[in-house]
Amino acid sequence: AESGHLPALLRHPRFKLVAVCDVRPERAAILARKAGGIEACHDYRPLLGRKDLDAVILALHPEHSVNVAIDFLRNGKPVLDEKPLATTLKDGRRLAGVITETGVIYQIGFVFRYCNLVRKVAEIARRIGAPSVYRVAVYDERLDRGNPNHRNYIQQIFRNSSAITHEGSHVVDYFGQWNSSRITRVHAVALKTTKDFKGPNLWCANLHAADGSVLQMEIGWLLPDLPPCALSITGPGGVLQLRLFEGVGEFRHDGRIEMIRMEPLKQDWKGQLDAFAKAMDQGKPVGARVGDGLRALAITQACEQSARSGKIVGI
Repeated sequence: AESGHLPALLRHPRFKLVAVCDVRPERAAILARKAGGIEACHDYRPLLGRKDLDAVILALHPEHSVNVAIDFLRNGKPVLDEKPLATTLKDGRRLAGVITETGVIYQIGFVFRYCNLVRKVAEIARRIGAPSVYRVAVYDERLDRGNPNHRNYIQQIFRNSSAITHEGSHVVDYFGQWNSSRITRVHAVALKTTKDFKGPNLWCANLHAADGSVLQMEIGWLLPDLPPCALSITGPGGVLQLRLFEGVGEFRHDGRIEMIRMEPLKQDWKGQLDAFAKAMDQGKPVGARVGDGLRALAITQACEQSARSGKIVGI
């Protein structure tokens, strides 16, 4: 909310921030000051029927977001909702049912899909073809023992969800831009590198697609030293190797090596807001939709089930 959504909203020509809400009044006050002294609330319910509000952005944990999103949708307010969609598929489907029932715009916050790198990789992936092996390794949320607030924030995620559902859902979403084939089964392993973590912080998962392709996904949180975040695609038309947050790599094809340099993978907050504004203009979703959120949730929850059981889980 503070580092992503707020500055993007304040810079965007199509949006004017009217109010901020947080159950902790001191946090709402900080955001309100940063937004230029706008209204600060600690209960969202009085905002539901406000005529001066055209839309809402929810930057909430998934165990809290579903009911809040439903309340705003039932009051005719378009919603841009942070991923993951929910903590259970039952809740995700309940939300999807309300979106269908009301016809109100809903956009899930897969902010990376609007990044240029995702589109550029999609172009190369089409040249490589299928079946291919895709490997995506994302390491984030570095362990800093001097920052207990960050550690407590991650522990809250571990108590109610998982690193693969929070971080891996992004990977599942932008992988879908590179390969549209349906994921049919998963096999995952999860590790806790420190005993007092409330859940596994290191994940390895193989996701099998209907076209024979495999996505090998590595997700790591709360490590004192983070490996490079990397992507590779190996298939009939060549091999792409790329450092995601540098945008540097190489594409080997037809006996040649083509050096690659592109904009690094980043959260494109403006691109996400552009899509949200366009959806409201057109009266239909144009960015990441509830179905994208349900798909990512189904796949990452299957990874959780596989890690618990040690078995391959079908989707």
